[in-house]
Amino acid sequence: MVELKDYSSSVESAWCPGCGNFGILNAIKRALVELDLAPHQVVIYTGIGQAAKLPDYMNVNAFTSLHGRPIPIAQGAHLANHGLKAIVHSGDGDTYGIGGNHFMHVMRRNADVTIIAHNNLIYGLTKGQYSPTSPRG
Repeated sequence: MVELKDYSSSVESAWCPGCGNFGILNAIKRALVELDLAPHQVVIYTGIGQAAKLPDYMNVNAFTSLHGRPIPIAQGAHLANHGLKAIVHSGDGDTYGIGGNHFMHVMRRNADVTIIAHNNLIYGLTKGQYSPTSPRG
């Protein structure tokens, strides 16, 4: 039986206090425990930015890709090994901007890839550059 502590990592977080990524991290850990998936059965794929640090704080397999490319890499890896749970965690710019074309096509193909897009309404790594989800104005 998988427990929450199985996903613990000794890496100290570099996120700012109050960052929404902490909630996402905890939700992912709890969901994986509820699904009874052991850490060795999970691969988290990320792009760049603050969202890309998430697998550092978990005891899982991980792959950090180029900006906007975690979705096709996760899809290709999952095709090669169906036994692994493929999870993409990336920001709104990574998912809907730079990787928008990959996002559309992974849905069209109905690939068995879980995508978690952290929508903070900006390109956070560039400290406030507009993203596809930024409000007008």
